[in-house]
Amino acid sequence: MLRITENFEDDNAVRLRLDGTISSATLEDLAEVCARHQRSERRTIIVDMAGVNFMQDDAARTLARMRGESLRIINCSPFIATLLDTMARMD
Repeated sequence: MLRITENFEDDNAVRLRLDGTISSATLEDLAEVCARHQRSERRTIIVDMAGVNFMQDDAARTLARMRGESLRIINCSPFIATLLDTMARMD
């Protein structure tokens, strides 16, 4: 299960606080929220992963691809950060 909490930092950025486990199924929910913010206002999306305790490899691969100038990932555990970096290098 993944809980996504949206907090607007300012007019140009939204922070998505994630709590729980990121799997293929829950990643679809996150992708939908991100797409909504990118479509509507072209906001910078800050994905705060401080509450993520596990992430599946396929979800990490997709999230690593989504990361860019308009989507930043912060507050990862060392495990999650290493997993994201590994998946980014594999592409």
